[in-house]
Amino acid sequence: MMLVIRGIKMTTYEMKDYSMPRQCGHYPPPPYEYPKMRAMVCLFKAPIDVKKQFLPAELEPVEFPFDAIFIAEYPDSSIGPYNENLILLYCKYKKDPGLFVMNIYVDDDEALTAGREIWGYPKKMCNISLSEIENNKVMGKLVRKRKTIIEAEAELTEKAPGLDPEYIVKSFPLINLKLIPDVEDNLNPALKQLTATNIEWKNFTLKRGLNVQSLKSEFSEYDICSEILKVSDLNLGGFYIECDQILPNGRLLEDLL
Repeated sequence: MMLVIRGIKMTTYEMKDYSMPRQCGHYPPPPYEYPKMRAMVCLFKAPIDVKKQFLPAELEPVEFPFDAIFIAEYPDSSIGPYNENLILLYCKYKKDPGLFVMNIYVDDDEALTAGREIWGYPKKMCNISLSEIENNKVMGKLVRKRKTIIEAEAELTEKAPGLDPEYIVKSFPLINLKLIPDVEDNLNPALKQLTATNIEWKNFTLKRGLNVQSLKSEFSEYDICSEILKVSDLNLGGFYIECDQILPNGRLLEDLL
């Protein structure tokens, strides 16, 4: 991508003082485009008392029909190809609905750094795979520190279970608690914000329902996936999509310092 700043042509990676290192930063500014992405989304329902343990105090846990596990393959994007997983908890912020990003994993350092520093996505590195559709089935798997923290297998069906994927991303922004540690103070962060971002899905080439046949999570002392999935209703189906995705700038909901 080429920008013109103060009359000087430069690539987005050459923007001075946008991201570190200050010259030729690690990532460009949004928006990021993801052409021909594909994803499986497995729905589950976590108990309210359990969700409350994982939500910031400013967010209200809601026993909505679904929370979600999202496993995606991005064959190309504004920051290159990578794979991604999100665990999303339905909640409300001042009566407005949203999906809190409890966990998010990627397998690329640029995606990790940009996500954490721009939007506040709590990204960790992980080995992630999303199989091709074979015998009308798809599988997603995450392995981190030799633990299979998520393993999902599902059969494609004709329709998503009463849900329109486009409606979901338009109606429910992704909410993050953005934290930056303080260089001097280990108890109080230098930055603490609630942010919200509305991603966009368009140009669908495939949109199908999922009959989730298996959804497992191995305990790991380094991750908390199993802590919420072991007490949740995992029998809610899901959907599979192939489309284009756009990740724009987010917005500040609240500065918590």
